[in-house]
Amino acid sequence: MISLASANVLATGSGASAAGNGIGLRSAQTIQSDVGGPITRDEILVRAQHWVDLNVYYNQGDSHPDLEGRHYRTDCSGFVSMALHLPSSPSTVTLSEFLDPIAWEDLKPGDAVGTLGPGTGGDAGHVVLFAGWANQAHTRFFTMEEMGGAGSVRYERPINYTTSGGQFTAKPYRYKRVAEAPSRHAVSPADTGRVVSARSADGRLETFAAGADGVYHAWQTEVNGGWSAWRPLGGPRNAQMTIVPNADGRLELLAINADTAQHIYQTGPSGDWSGWQGFGTGGRHIAAGTNADGRIEVFASGPKGLYHRYQTAPNAGWSGWEFTGGGPVDARLEMEKSPDGRLEVFALNSTVFEHQYQLAPNGGWSAWEHFGGGGHDLTVDHNADGRLEVFASGPEAIFHRFQESPTSWSGWVRTGGPANSKLTSERTADGRVEVFAISNEIAVHSWQTGINAPFSDWVTVGTGGTDITATTNADGRIEVFGTSHAGVYHTWQTGFTDWAQWAWLNGPGPAIS
Repeated sequence: MISLASANVLATGSGASAAGNGIGLRSAQTIQSDVGGPITRDEILVRAQHWVDLNVYYNQGDSHPDLEGRHYRTDCSGFVSMALHLPSSPSTVTLSEFLDPIAWEDLKPGDAVGTLGPGTGGDAGHVVLFAGWANQAHTRFFTMEEMGGAGSVRYERPINYTTSGGQFTAKPYRYKRVAEAPSRHAVSPADTGRVVSARSADGRLETFAAGADGVYHAWQTEVNGGWSAWRPLGGPRNAQMTIVPNADGRLELLAINADTAQHIYQTGPSGDWSGWQGFGTGGRHIAAGTNADGRIEVFASGPKGLYHRYQTAPNAGWSGWEFTGGGPVDARLEMEKSPDGRLEVFALNSTVFEHQYQLAPNGGWSAWEHFGGGGHDLTVDHNADGRLEVFASGPEAIFHRFQESPTSWSGWVRTGGPANSKLTSERTADGRVEVFAISNEIAVHSWQTGINAPFSDWVTVGTGGTDITATTNADGRIEVFGTSHAGVYHTWQTGFTDWAQWAWLNGPGPAIS
């Protein structure tokens, strides 16, 4: 056990006041695992977040219920046992019987780090859940844990932390029965705009920015690392873009302006890029997502509504453009994926917000449905439990609505934030959604206070700009790119709520007005 002492706790729940709200989520969680059975990482993190939401007090001689009412000891190993849905609360001496040792670089959210084994009983040992890396060097990481003097909290620790006066050194572990479910996040459609970014198959980020003289490209020279210089690629000028992976891992970039639509693609996974090829006539905005079977689906807006085309087979050629039956003219577009693999399209212009969705995975599409009034920009993301979250900016503020169930939505809620701002969102390593907004005067962000939970107030992260997008490094840290009349800046996570100073990637890149 490690006590609070002078530790800097990153986040706790709301204490006793949270108890009346259960786990503080907007919809009840479904526990999919059996006691002692296989369990997904998403469920491990949701179970841990339950105690963090309640800030369960630390007491080695007491217990507290999990989401189903099963009691676990309220100390560090009891917390981890509860998160893993074990049949009992083994101590730090015996918990390792349920775990396999792994390498530090193999850690994933939902794994454990601790001083375990003989001699670590009582206050001598300490074990935590790994919730993601806290820095690029992978020498510090975020935790969810039960801590003496603090209770159930989120925290940040160094690797190889020690307990019992340096007698024991922490090591990484993986639960023997963790179920490595496919990640919904890996296939979630990327944000669209004048700047877009996605990970290559080898984990390096690839970023594109559309200037007045065409598209520019920069890429990480190593996974989670530094950046190349910007390289001009030509292509449509002042384009709106989207980026999407093929089934074989090759990225595809699509760009559209009023005169033309074109695309380029990697010639091999993580490889070089093709030359520009025609993809259609001009339009206003473009978005793309990957079907459950791996085929890419593309939507584009124009003065008559929305059109779409799709790959006829994974990694293969394309259908012709088809009219979708309507949709808002010249709309800004975002796509997301429901938990069952169906794609959903959200379209917003200055007068109306509409929504269309697949009727079955890989299948046909619904009619356009009214989703709200007009606005300026939108972003869509998904919770750890699969429910979608939608944010839209307008002349008054930023508004928010979310799925309450697979077939029902909340009403729109005003959140504050800058009016007529550009929006983007991304998920943290533990599954919480973070939203970023930039206007001409200010950049702000808001984050879920827990997994599947409500959002924080807006917090300033920079000055104004013209567009913004967010993506995730291979190690789980979010990286944000903002554009301005001077070029393209970026910032990245350095802590639970801390960010690096805005800086060029490797030179300013194109000016984007």
